[in-house]
Amino acid sequence: MLRLTMLLLLCTIGAPVSALTFFTENNPPMNFRVNGKITGSSTEVVTEMAKRAGLPVDIVMMSWNEGYARAKDGVDACIYSTVRRPDRFKLFQWVGPIGRGRYSAFSLEGFEPKLARVDDLKSFRIGVVDDARAAYMRQRGFPNLVTASVDTDNPPKLTLDPVKPGGIDIWVTQTLGARAMAKEAGVKAIKEVFADILSQDYWLACNLQVPPETIRALTGALQDMQKDGSFKKLAEPTPYLAP
Repeated sequence: MLRLTMLLLLCTIGAPVSALTFFTENNPPMNFRVNGKITGSSTEVVTEMAKRAGLPVDIVMMSWNEGYARAKDGVDACIYSTVRRPDRFKLFQWVGPIGRGRYSAFSLEGFEPKLARVDDLKSFRIGVVDDARAAYMRQRGFPNLVTASVDTDNPPKLTLDPVKPGGIDIWVTQTLGARAMAKEAGVKAIKEVFADILSQDYWLACNLQVPPETIRALTGALQDMQKDGSFKKLAEPTPYLAP
C-alpha cells in the first residue's frame, strides 16, 4: 500500500499542466507581428511564463472580439493583453498583471484645436478599437465614438474635414505604438494632441475550465519572474517600429 501511495504521489507531481492556446490582438507595443512572428512586451512575458510553467507556446493573433469569444467559450484557452474590468471578473481566471498600457490621442498634422482637458475631446469624432479603451470612453460620456475591430483601420480614417462621411478627427491608441502603426497603414503625418488619456494594467485571462494546477503554474512562474527581475525587463514597453 505504501509503495502504491508513493507511486501515485510521484505521478501527480510529475504530471504536466494542460496545454493552452494563447489568443491575442495586434496592439503594439504589447503584442504585434514582425516578419510572421508574434512579439511585443506582453508576448515576451507570456512566453516566458509558459516556458517556466512547462507549457508549449501556441499563440494565435486575431481581432480582439473574436479572440475574446474563443478564450471565453473555449476549453484550454487564454487571451492577453486583457483589462480586468468588473464585468469580466467572473468570466475568466486571471494571472497578472503582465504589463501596463498607456493611451493618447492623435490627429493629422494641421489639427488646430487646443485640448486642455480630456472632456475637450468629446466634441470630436474619435476612432478607437472596441475593447476596454472604448468601454472607458463610453463610461466617460464620449458621444462620438467610431469603433473598429482592428486598430490599423483607424489611421486611414483620420481627416481634417469635420463633416467627411466615415472620417474621424482623433484616434485614441497606444502611445508608443501610434506613429509606427499609422505609418504601417500608409499615414505618416500624425501628431499627439492629448497625452495619457488612459493608463491600465493588462492581465492574462484564462477560460474557467483551465485546470487550477495550470493557473497555479503560470502564477508561480510570473512570481518567480518578478523576483529575479526578468519580468521588469520583459514587460517594459519600447516604441513599436513597423516592419
